[in-house]
Amino acid sequence: MKFLNDISKRTLLSLLIGSTALFTACTDKESEEEYTGNDAFVLTLAYAGANFNYDYYTVRFDDIMSGSLSAVGKGYHQLGYFSYDKIGDQIFSTGGLGTAGIVRLTKGADGSIREVGGGLSFDNSLQDVIEAEDQKLVGVEISSNSDVVKLHIMEPGSVTVSTTKSIAVSNLTTVSGPSYSGMVQSGNYLYLSYYISDPTTYATPSTDQAQVAVFSYPSLEFVKVMTDDRTGPIGGFGTKSGLIKDDSGNVYALSHSNPANGFSQFTREPAILRINRNGTEFDQNYLFSFNDVAEGKTTAHLIYLGNGKVFAEMNTSDRSEQSTWSDAPLRPAVLDLNHKTINYISNIPEHTGIGRTLASTALYDGNYIYMSIPEEVSTYIYRIDLTNYTAIKGAEVEANFVAGFFKL
Repeated sequence: MKFLNDISKRTLLSLLIGSTALFTACTDKESEEEYTGNDAFVLTLAYAGANFNYDYYTVRFDDIMSGSLSAVGKGYHQLGYFSYDKIGDQIFSTGGLGTAGIVRLTKGADGSIREVGGGLSFDNSLQDVIEAEDQKLVGVEISSNSDVVKLHIMEPGSVTVSTTKSIAVSNLTTVSGPSYSGMVQSGNYLYLSYYISDPTTYATPSTDQAQVAVFSYPSLEFVKVMTDDRTGPIGGFGTKSGLIKDDSGNVYALSHSNPANGFSQFTREPAILRINRNGTEFDQNYLFSFNDVAEGKTTAHLIYLGNGKVFAEMNTSDRSEQSTWSDAPLRPAVLDLNHKTINYISNIPEHTGIGRTLASTALYDGNYIYMSIPEEVSTYIYRIDLTNYTAIKGAEVEANFVAGFFKL
């Protein structure tokens, strides 16, 4: 089975135009070989349907490096448009485009993936769910149709809300259209990055400075908006990787203003800024300049690996040459935030992204990175060796795209 790779434009368009989403559970029995063994791979495979809805099947696989992977009629099924995040030993699915809920998925006694908690519904779809340092979940609602930002602290086991705080959008910006791009909790604060996007045209007229909102944690009181004009807005459309956190709790803020990731213009140097742990200002002594390190090439996708190393999908086109909303062309690499270097991964072809969170669609298991790579007519799993920056091609994926990539 082959799937044409118009993935990125279709998924980006589906987010922009809206759709109806429903939760449904698949009752088909999974075959034994799909879930035997401990810590098997769990993939959520997405299949395009009508009206920009997708069928999602979350299934366990023991072997992803040979043969082909298909999930139709297997595993846990959802219809609509969903995002997936693994926090602890659970997978959390959040709905968008008509569904504004969250459910918790886990491995049953027989090894199958099933819903065990959740069903919460919010006024607007959660833009993201992260784990705080106290192991609580933090979710955020931001919508161009609302004049407030809502932050929720949730209990991960029961998926119930323990704290909700509403913050006026006017604290973040005097213009309409703050768009979410990233969130981390570190020390005494919760940091939230955003950029300004016109809710009707999606133009981005404000690209002259970085902005990160700071809230106290766990009280969620608004503290301030940090700004820095050395670079532009933090993060971009759909990728949720505007902010990452290192082993010491320092926060790094990614600015790219890529046309390929939702920006209509760019007016500042692409760079990564640092916020020291418990800081409420950007560190003026730190700047990871993409012009210096990567000859101006940028990234919208990051996964923190440890010891200052970051896995990235680098856009190989200059910003002036990028196709709008394309999330392409991409090439994986490892950035060193401390030494300000870049090492590209060999044996992986240039490819198109899917406009989703890299931390959800690629898996770092402490030894290797596993990710799906769309090629000309099909998609394949690749295993990346971070010791020598090489990759090995694995199984063919019989789906439109991989929406979640985990071990469970």
